[in-house]
Amino acid sequence: MKHLLWVVGLIALGPALWFFNQFYKSPPEEGKHYLAYAGVFFVIALVCFAVFFFIRFRQEGDQDISITKF
Repeated sequence: MKHLLWVVGLIALGPALWFFNQFYKSPPEEGKHYLAYAGVFFVIALVCFAVFFFIRFRQEGDQDISITKF
């Protein structure tokens, strides 16, 4: 599950960067939809990464830390 979230997040960053690049290349009145698409893909990537780190730190936080490790 964690690896799937990481992969989906990375895959969503590709179109986000491409649409953002297209936004800068297009005239201001025609590029608004490119910015909207870039924002949607960026939010998808951000949510995937946030859930990935939440799951990761929650699993690491549940481990019992012994004082004899130090």
